[in-house]
Amino acid sequence: MAKVSLQEEFVQLIANQQKLIHSLCSLYFALPEDRKDMFQEIVLQLWKSYPSFNRQAKVSTWIYRIALNTVFTKLRKEKGWPKNESYSEHAYQMSEPETTSENFPATEELYRAITQLSDVDKAIIMLYLEEHTYDEIAEMMQLSRTNVSTKINRIKIQLQKLLKNQLP
Repeated sequence: MAKVSLQEEFVQLIANQQKLIHSLCSLYFALPEDRKDMFQEIVLQLWKSYPSFNRQAKVSTWIYRIALNTVFTKLRKEKGWPKNESYSEHAYQMSEPETTSENFPATEELYRAITQLSDVDKAIIMLYLEEHTYDEIAEMMQLSRTNVSTKINRIKIQLQKLLKNQLP
């Protein structure tokens, strides 16, 4: 059996985890172009970090940490993208998931409410909605399990209020 190259292994990892990255991009960026740009930026940062990934954490935890840090860095920047980053000759383009929130009005309303949360709360509730355990969320967000539990309860209350305000 032929040994898989680092690049092939990475492309397969991204293909398997692209839903997580797309969800994060959709949560923080409204415009499709911004979501695509952020997806590519996250993949670039993952590629740069991949050789040093020691596999002590779950792959999804590692991806989420890097992706979230990349998103937060972009949101904090006042000016555009760094001008002197080189990108590999291979552009890792992944397609958007076929099922989008537009297909489900209730989901669309929930996501509209989630966009009104703080950046950290958005990340926590997204992980919760993707059915990660409190322990997994705590590890990814570098919080205590108790803190995650408290935040999720507060976020649920806040979302209930926001959704009630969205009713016609």
